[in-house]
Amino acid sequence: MAFENGVNWRPLEPQRRGRHSSFASAVEASFKDLSYVPDSFFDALTEKWNELFPGFSAKPGRREDNKLFLYVKSAPQLFSIRSKVPAVKRKLSAMPGAPRRLEVYLEIHK
Repeated sequence: MAFENGVNWRPLEPQRRGRHSSFASAVEASFKDLSYVPDSFFDALTEKWNELFPGFSAKPGRREDNKLFLYVKSAPQLFSIRSKVPAVKRKLSAMPGAPRRLEVYLEIHK
């Protein structure tokens, strides 16, 4: 019997599954991950997150082009934070080096 990570068929990165509508899209995303180019805005954002938003339960997760995905731990947190996303977006857009059309999304990750 084959094991993905050797323990009870637990997937290595289940949060990354189901994001691609086609095989070509998945291959393109994997090449983009392999050819990582440092981005000063997003790298600085992860380092300064607690300074910018102290006590905020959402944390920066992945990014795709000009989209930033904030991770929360549960659905109640998602609903309570949803109304604060426009303020977060405004504050992030005012930072130096921010993308012109920054989009902020919430996702549930444990």
